[in-house]
Amino acid sequence: MCFSSQASFIAGAALVAFSGFTIREAFQKGVRFLPLASFPFFFGVQQMSEGFLWVSINSSYSSPSAAAALVFLFFAYLFWPTWVPLSASLIEVDRRRQQIFQAICGIGVGLGMFLYLPVLFSPESLNIGIAKHSIQYENSQLYPKEATKNIARLFYALVICIPLVGSSDKGLRGFGFLIVVSVVVGFFFASHAFTSIWCFVAAILSVYIYCVLHFRYPDTHQLVGRAEG
Repeated sequence: MCFSSQASFIAGAALVAFSGFTIREAFQKGVRFLPLASFPFFFGVQQMSEGFLWVSINSSYSSPSAAAALVFLFFAYLFWPTWVPLSASLIEVDRRRQQIFQAICGIGVGLGMFLYLPVLFSPESLNIGIAKHSIQYENSQLYPKEATKNIARLFYALVICIPLVGSSDKGLRGFGFLIVVSVVVGFFFASHAFTSIWCFVAAILSVYIYCVLHFRYPDTHQLVGRAEG
């Protein structure tokens, strides 16, 4: 698949619009589901930021937008390793798993700061280019060797995937397995631009969150009505 500003803007706008359905479901089920329900919205914002980056790259009058890249990488490096385990912990009913996910959330914060702060404070160290129709984000200072980059990717994938596939909720586990497949496919077939391509695929997969909320959890208002009846 070729990626472009149009693909990023269309996917981003569609996800932001679709997030209205998932967020509405969250308000019906309970506010603890809101972080999970917001996945499509934040993925949409992230995709639109990369759309602006595409526009700056394709412009012959400007260099790649550092601001757009920093917004995109904020989500990729810092936000998702924190938000995913946090969201999983909030809906988890098993106390021990909840504690594990909370611990992973703390690890995700540390990992995110390790990945993002060097880019935030030294954006000139970031090398942005096009590789096989996708945006490539390279930081030779943070990843001097390919092995270092692969280890970081593996650790990142564990922080993202363990709270999802380890959830006691069947629907969230299903979403987690989809994410695992996307990571494996991205790692082996799109390693040249893993960050960009995996985030795009994960963004599209986030529509599955609606199924997790709509079909797996009863409406809180309905439960209250039954109890009163």
